[in-house]
Amino acid sequence: MKNIRCNALSVILTTMMLASTIVVFRVSAVPWKGYVKPAYPDYAPSGMPDFDEKQDAWGPGLGTYTWCVPVAVANSLWWLDSEYESILSPSPAPPPTISDHFNLVTTYNAQWDDHDSRNVDLFVRNLAFLMDTDGQSSHDGHIGTRWTDIQRGINQYLVQQGVAGLFEVHNSSFPDFAWIDSETEKCQDVELCLEFWQLTGLGWQQTITNPSLEYGHCVTCAGVNATTSQVLISDPWQDAYEAGLVPGRSPVLHAHVPPGNTTTHNDAQYVSQDAYTVVQHVFPMPPPPVPPPGYPQVVWELQGYLQTMGYDPSYHAFIRGAVATSPLGVHDVAVTAVETFKTVCSKYFHPINIVFENYSVSINATVENQGDFEETFDVTAKYDGNVIQTVEVTLADHTSTNVAFTWDTHGVAKGSYTITVEAVLPTDVEPGDNTKTYGPVKVTWLGDLDGDFDIDQFDYWYFCGAFIDYYTPPYVKDPNCDFDNDCDIDQFDYWAFCGAFIDYYTAK
Repeated sequence: MKNIRCNALSVILTTMMLASTIVVFRVSAVPWKGYVKPAYPDYAPSGMPDFDEKQDAWGPGLGTYTWCVPVAVANSLWWLDSEYESILSPSPAPPPTISDHFNLVTTYNAQWDDHDSRNVDLFVRNLAFLMDTDGQSSHDGHIGTRWTDIQRGINQYLVQQGVAGLFEVHNSSFPDFAWIDSETEKCQDVELCLEFWQLTGLGWQQTITNPSLEYGHCVTCAGVNATTSQVLISDPWQDAYEAGLVPGRSPVLHAHVPPGNTTTHNDAQYVSQDAYTVVQHVFPMPPPPVPPPGYPQVVWELQGYLQTMGYDPSYHAFIRGAVATSPLGVHDVAVTAVETFKTVCSKYFHPINIVFENYSVSINATVENQGDFEETFDVTAKYDGNVIQTVEVTLADHTSTNVAFTWDTHGVAKGSYTITVEAVLPTDVEPGDNTKTYGPVKVTWLGDLDGDFDIDQFDYWYFCGAFIDYYTPPYVKDPNCDFDNDCDIDQFDYWAFCGAFIDYYTAK
């Protein structure tokens, strides 16, 4: 991939400025529907920021703008820092309050907050240097940002900020819409690198009438809609939604300000997130025309992107590559619930805390994989440290399942016990939620319905109450009063209780 240049001719800026200093805010009649990067109070109140690259302090010269890549990356890292601020701070506070609990973005002046609009300029300059935009660090004279320098520069920035161990940066050449959709909805930061080509009688040509677009452009993903195959972008070059050219969103209404107004364009609340349909482009096989060098037969493009700037349909904005910055995947499982049920007809009954000796009880546990990888791990149930059963579980990331155990109380002494269910994963980043307890559960005499380790008149009255409850609304069914395990409480259970009553006193 060539350099992503994004520089404009001075004449274009002059033409825009002649229109007026402030243009009335206009929006497309079609609002955005689909997933949107969430808003955060400190400080991404409209979701993904939409900083503008057309600032005279950025670039090789007045009216020439080449910093789309560092601006697009600044959008995404600013948003990700805002997400972590909301996670780590109990009361995230927007600027001018100085409140910084995460080092992905930090202030360049102790007098203002890391998310102050004044911080944008120095933040973008930092990224531009690390990504060697316009040859700032290599001094080799190239214009724009090389594709190979984007990922390297972001990684250098993460090291500089002391958070390299928390994130990973990866890229994809010629990503399809499914990749863009998946990566964006994972709450990862995604930048799309576009290349512009024109189909002429001589084949595919990359020389465009406006030299500012010769090498391509970089935008930030602000949302996706898998149903319509649309992507919502924060575009450093233009505000197409505000101009009424495409669908999109702008939660905070404001005047449409021409380039150069840093007060508005460096304020993260003011965005024009522009929606484009992502479509396949299939190059004919066999050619002609020959596809652009290095291109596969099938690529994806932002349909109509260049047409919003006045170019005819022979011009295409192909998605040449994408870069994503995301939290490192973690291994994290948890046991979230444990209950005990009578083994037979348990679906009819409430959880139980009394088990008759030499009977079995079902232990049901809910286990979640809260991490980012499929995991295979053991889940073990115990009573007072004694192993009941171990079950191997395989769970996809961010899914849950119920795990059932059977506790046979043959040989277990009468008494009160605590049931413990533990998920064993040595690489778990949060082992504190891998164990959950339930109880006490009492192992006692057959017929001891109130759990006081004897059978007396109180147990008799307990049975009579359960018998009545079974036949009157709301038809409460006590599982331990179903002595013959036929899923009801009737005269046969009454006789069984009487037999247990007699056996208790005979045994004594």
